[in-house]
Amino acid sequence: MMKYLPILLTLALLLGLYTGCGAKEPDISLFDEVCSADESLEKAKESNVVVMEGLRCTSGKAVWDAFFKAVSAGKSARVLCAHYYTLDPERVSPELYAREKDQYPKLFFYLVEYDGETYSVKVRLSDERELDYEDTFPYLLHFTGKAPRNAAYDTYDNYVLLDDPTATMEGIWAGIVSSQANAGYHHCILYQDITG
Repeated sequence: MMKYLPILLTLALLLGLYTGCGAKEPDISLFDEVCSADESLEKAKESNVVVMEGLRCTSGKAVWDAFFKAVSAGKSARVLCAHYYTLDPERVSPELYAREKDQYPKLFFYLVEYDGETYSVKVRLSDERELDYEDTFPYLLHFTGKAPRNAAYDTYDNYVLLDDPTATMEGIWAGIVSSQANAGYHHCILYQDITG
């Protein structure tokens, strides 16, 4: 037995190194913590949460990819996303900036759970206890492509919860900018990443 001990110790060490190098699970409990937007952003990045700052994914892409792979195979899974927003005085009118500047930055947590059939999403502002939004959807669709004309970016990579499996990103955008109530698709954008 003693002659196999070095081999067993080496295998145990290698196994520990191998499992330690994988993507660590996100800390879902962060969803329940009440903190400022900036403190929540820092904790989210440290906790392997999927983070979007503005329209760019800045942390946790591998976690998102693992979640999407699992749900695409019909497996139950959950993921925590954080959407962080600032107000840029260069991109809004002086009147809007003066009126809204004290409300930013903002961070919204999106807790998404898939049970093998339905996606449930809970959304909460990081510095409030109450939920901001809660809903269920049957579909999670992936959209990639060139940005709409006059956009400030070149390409998009979006994952959206929807009721309609035939929805298009163009139809979603049209509904968002429409002045008509309930225009477009019932949806929830979970993941966004732009280039350009």
